Amino acid sequence: MQIYDHDSPEAITFKNSSIELDNWIEHINYIEKEITNLLNLGRAELSKVFDFQTILDKLVREKETNAKIIGAFLKYKEGLPKAAECEDVDCDMFYITEHKRFRKTYLEYLKKYREVKEEYFNAISK
Repeated sequence: MQIYDHDSPEAITFKNSSIELDNWIEHINYIEKEITNLLNLGRAELSKVFDFQTILDKLVREKETNAKIIGAFLKYKEGLPKAAECEDVDCDMFYITEHKRFRKTYLEYLKKYREVKEEYFNAISK
């Protein structure tokens, strides 16, 4: 999606939101693959660590959370084109607020996932 000089401020906001959302979805999809790889590796490596099951359970929960987030983001993406059809400020503000909510969800998810991943790597390196 390209931004042109003649695009309205609303169109630019819509395009930026779409680009940002696509990046989030791509990153969350990558995390899905990463969690699968960590689980496969962990089942072999962490079996030597005393409390490995707790860490693997956390990764499984992260994988489940990841699937829910991907679903929510894809549903949001389907509805995003409606933002381009807004004809008043209230409508624009609804979509801007909604996008901010999804940004917050994305950032909170990344923080939580990184904490679990750090715990995982700490256990493997012992």
